[in-house]
Amino acid sequence: MDMSEIDNEERELRRKKEIEFRIKQRNSRIFLFFGSVFEIVETIAVILGLFVFFSLLIFRVFNLPEEAAKTIYQASTIIAFVGGLFLGFLIYKNCARFVIEKFKLSDKLTSEVLGHYSKKDDVTKGLKK
Repeated sequence: MDMSEIDNEERELRRKKEIEFRIKQRNSRIFLFFGSVFEIVETIAVILGLFVFFSLLIFRVFNLPEEAAKTIYQASTIIAFVGGLFLGFLIYKNCARFVIEKFKLSDKLTSEVLGHYSKKDDVTKGLKK
């Protein structure tokens, strides 16, 4: 084996690693795109669900006087929005973890994406190794 063969093997190895990295980047972008679309739709559904839930509670269950119902309804709208955003984020992150584990995507996505969706325990275990 002379130096040119070693250089060619090294170039070929680097080229394969570069192609693998680009495929992981592409897969990660696709995963994040569809995950973002899912998160938006799911968060809107959670907000609307909370909005309907609070509306039913205020106007159907408790039968409050009109002035009190209006004031509580306004406050519940804000709570439904903020709570829906928070719950939407939590649900999305758990769904993303589930999809990554269920479909074994850990070898197909970049480490940045995997790190974002990993549990804190997984991250600390990885640092201890």
